[in-house]
Amino acid sequence: MSKKRKYFVTFLLILFPVLLFSQEHENLKSNRSIWDFLFSIKYISVYIFTGLSVFLLWFNKFSPKVRIVIISSAFIIFGVLPLCAHNLFITPSPICATTKPFLFGLKPQFLATLSAIGVISLISVKGFCSTACPVGGLQELLYKILLFRKFKIPFKISNSIRIGLFILFLIVAFIFKTSAYFYYNLFDLIHWDFNMPVLDLIEFVVFLVLILTASVLLFKPFCYLICPMGLFTWILEHFSFLKIRINKEKCNGCGTCEMKAPCTSVNAIVNEKLIRGDCHLCGECITACKNGALYYSVPGGKKVN
Repeated sequence: MSKKRKYFVTFLLILFPVLLFSQEHENLKSNRSIWDFLFSIKYISVYIFTGLSVFLLWFNKFSPKVRIVIISSAFIIFGVLPLCAHNLFITPSPICATTKPFLFGLKPQFLATLSAIGVISLISVKGFCSTACPVGGLQELLYKILLFRKFKIPFKISNSIRIGLFILFLIVAFIFKTSAYFYYNLFDLIHWDFNMPVLDLIEFVVFLVLILTASVLLFKPFCYLICPMGLFTWILEHFSFLKIRINKEKCNGCGTCEMKAPCTSVNAIVNEKLIRGDCHLCGECITACKNGALYYSVPGGKKVN
């Protein structure tokens, strides 16, 4: 595929979720037109971050320094600036969108968030989680900036914990009509609202210290071990149009990509397994491969030189 065609396809891929967002936005606030949505600061910002991720990876413009700029910007824009400009906050939060429908029904605001993040994930592997999520960005920054020995939890274990917590949530929601995620929700941090009962505040501070400390040693522990949106997008990423692929003819089986990558999905990518772990598009495996065997593209596509 030529570069011109890739630019055109990239534009169409990113435009599609924007149009879907606008439709859901109309359902949420019927008194607003499609133009009100298209010029919404929040969604345009998400659109830009998704577009940057697609462009940099698909056109081979990625670098670790650029990645740090992107995830730092995501945390500041969606996690800090909402203190002054609330319309930048991802509302409802990804955890609310995946859990509150079981408590309050599939209301338009939940459907909008699920549709938006879901469609972006189908277009590009974890398009939202990998670039625009402030919680994911904060964890990755801690993992990258602080230089300690890193560890990897086997995906079967981390995903079993994540699925187990979601099953626990379903049981608690069905019996007690409340959410177990209230006790371990990292998105509460970016609400910056700590006006809560003393015991709840202590519990949250303890959880916050534990999960942020774990982020120094593990790659995105909240995403891999807890987040129900991470579970939702993990399922969808198996059907993503744009993802990291392997050129078997260039791969010599050295294992460098798997060793350098912070996640546990590379082995499944290299061996073209049907089920693979979450890929957060950090790009480490691509840059680690000196033979150019790993690349980000559409099915049957080739790496752009």
